[in-house]
Amino acid sequence: MSDMILVSVVMPCLNEEAAIGSCIEKIQNTFNNAGIDGEIVVCDNGSTDSSVEIAESMGVRVVHQSLRGYGNAYLKGFNSARGKYFIMGDADDTYDFRLIPQFLDAIINENYDFVTGSRFLGKKGLENNPLLHRLIGNPAITSLLNGLFGTKYTDVYCGFRAFSREVYELIQPISPGMEFNLELAINAGFAKLKIKEIPIQLAPRKGESKLRTLRDGWRSLRMMLLYAPNKLFVYPGMFLLTLGMLIHIAVLADFLKYEGRSLGVVTGIFATIFSVVGFQILSLGLHAKTYSWSRRFDRDNFLLRKFYKFFNLETGLLIGTSMIVGGSSVLLYLTLQWLRFNLLPLPHPEWFTFAATVVIIGFEIDFSSLFISAMSMKKVERYEVPR
Repeated sequence: MSDMILVSVVMPCLNEEAAIGSCIEKIQNTFNNAGIDGEIVVCDNGSTDSSVEIAESMGVRVVHQSLRGYGNAYLKGFNSARGKYFIMGDADDTYDFRLIPQFLDAIINENYDFVTGSRFLGKKGLENNPLLHRLIGNPAITSLLNGLFGTKYTDVYCGFRAFSREVYELIQPISPGMEFNLELAINAGFAKLKIKEIPIQLAPRKGESKLRTLRDGWRSLRMMLLYAPNKLFVYPGMFLLTLGMLIHIAVLADFLKYEGRSLGVVTGIFATIFSVVGFQILSLGLHAKTYSWSRRFDRDNFLLRKFYKFFNLETGLLIGTSMIVGGSSVLLYLTLQWLRFNLLPLPHPEWFTFAATVVIIGFEIDFSSLFISAMSMKKVERYEVPR
């Protein structure tokens, strides 16, 4: 990196022959007018039109990414860039690259870490965004993200952003698709970076859009679920599991009665449902947090580190197997009693549901332990920086 320059503008490209020339011209004119020492890196994602030829004819460095996907293109482009600062923007001529000096000023002189455009602050040009995205998709995803992660974005899907090389290496995005933008925004919040939104105007798109509303929306939602396991899995799972076990205790202690009759049988079934479903949701949350931890998104989580000092594969298997053996022993004893009573109802059938709950959770602990162990050993694949 001895030939590092001030800024690299990175653009993903997939069949953008109608717009890429205009984008490059605006960036080059902006560099010249503002005296910016910069480069343009176009990451081609498998174009079959003349996009690559246009970019190369204008003196732009073109790199190629064979793995399809918006995020994959950016990962390759950023790892090929030589700038101290990165500007990201689409090659469809919707963003006004003449604002590059304003983005850089916010980072270099105003000491912001992560600068992103906002089409909703800019107001003008919103009509050039698809109606469904403008009224429902983007506002809904933005509101959900802000609620889950405590951020204050107005436009998390804007693809016009600026940050330093150090910030990019800190937040370490890995998403291969359109959810790449969300990952940047979420990780910037996790890293407690100083964030600024700049109002921008969206121009009409040139060429065919690559967005797939339902598919990309689901992938975005899926990624946010992974990043917010506490609110979506851990807390609801703990609530249901605790509720189920408290009901079991109340049933076993014969606290629940109606007109002098025990409510143990039916109530015990509901207790089992709450307990098992709650534990399953809780274990999903633990899986998500473990994945996040293994990817270093959540590397400073004190409670998770303490948990894994106690919990490992062997501990999990020991706990789970002990619960299976203990619960099965109770079930076997009760079954023998039932046979002795000539298959007549037992005096305390609620112990069946409690023992069944213990056995089911024991099996889940065993298999969750195996899954978590395998997942935590997974290596993180990274693109090599060109030498």
